[in-house]
Order: sequence, then structure tokens, then C-alpha cells
Amino acid sequence: MLGRMTQRAFVAIYVLMILNLAFWLFSLIGLFILGIGPALRTIIEVFLNHKFEYHNYHFKEMWQIYKKYFWIANGHFYSFFGIELFLFYDLYLTSQIKNMWMLPVIFLLVFVMITLTVVGIYTLIIESTFDVEFKNAVKLAFVAFFSDFKDLLKFIAGLVVIGALTKFWPGFLLFLTVSTIIVWGVFSSKKWIGAIIDQLEAD
Repeated sequence: MLGRMTQRAFVAIYVLMILNLAFWLFSLIGLFILGIGPALRTIIEVFLNHKFEYHNYHFKEMWQIYKKYFWIANGHFYSFFGIELFLFYDLYLTSQIKNMWMLPVIFLLVFVMITLTVVGIYTLIIESTFDVEFKNAVKLAFVAFFSDFKDLLKFIAGLVVIGALTKFWPGFLLFLTVSTIIVWGVFSSKKWIGAIIDQLEAD
């Protein structure tokens, strides 16, 4: 029993490392500016295809997915990243004003940034799971964000833990951070993804 659990843990870590290194490789191929978006789409698509069946992960399949979604994924990634960048700049300017009445504004900006980050991850998962237009995926992601507060807190708590691990062990960023966020997002969204599937089957 213990040996089986240990084996599963090693396989899971191995798959996460494959996905994370693939993310950095494909990001580098796109010189990062044009690589991050399609790299994210690639690793989530291939994980949804194969889960923890490590022997099914092949560069050829990843490369085909990367090329297929290159421009689409870049457009969708920068739709979120552009807004996040604007909000971050706004947060920076607001934080320079040393007045107590600015605190609610700062908290609001932080909340909106967290919301956009989570919705962005949810949108990526929805697009990779269903054949749906980007705007409809965003709508579904917002609905999912506000539909289950408990699951949302669990997902955000997971992101905080991953962020803390990355801060204390910088090597985590190279080998596990991005893939762990993606896989955590997939598992955290299983309930409402299942609800969407049930709804589609009922219709």
C-alpha cells in the first residue's frame, strides 16, 4: 500500500516536471512574449488528454498543440494580461498616496486582480475542455468564480501555498510551479466542470 502510494507520488511529480519544463521550452520558443500564452494552452491540453499517464507524453503532440493554438492563445492570454498590467500600475500609483481613505481602493484593486487571475485560469480550463468561444468561456469562468465560495477559497489557498513554496525554493519555479498551478486548477474545477457537462447532456 505504502509502496503504491509512493509510486503514484513519484509519477505525479514526474508528470508535473515534464509539463513545467515543456512550459518553459515552448515559452522560450516564442521568445516569452509570444510563447507564454500558447505554452499554457499546450500543457493544459496535454494534461487533460493524458492526466498522469507519463508514458503518453510526447514532444510531437505538444508541438502540434502549440502550433495549433499559437495565435489564438496569445490573443486570449494578453486579453487578461493587459488588464492585469493596467491594474498593477494603478495599484502602484494608488499605493504611493499615503492616505487611509485609499485603503479601500487598494483592497478593491487587489480583489479585482485576484478575480482576473482566477477567471483567467478557469477560462483556460474551459476552453481546453469544451469547444466554446472565448467570450462564452469567460462568462462561464465568472459564473464558476462566484458559484461556490468554498471551492474558490480552496483554490486560492492552493495558489498561495504554491506561491510560498516558489518564494522559499526558487527551483520550484523551474520544475513545478506553473504545472502545479494548472493541475491544481483542473482538480479544483472538477465539480463545476462536471455540472456544465451534466447541463449540456440534459439539454
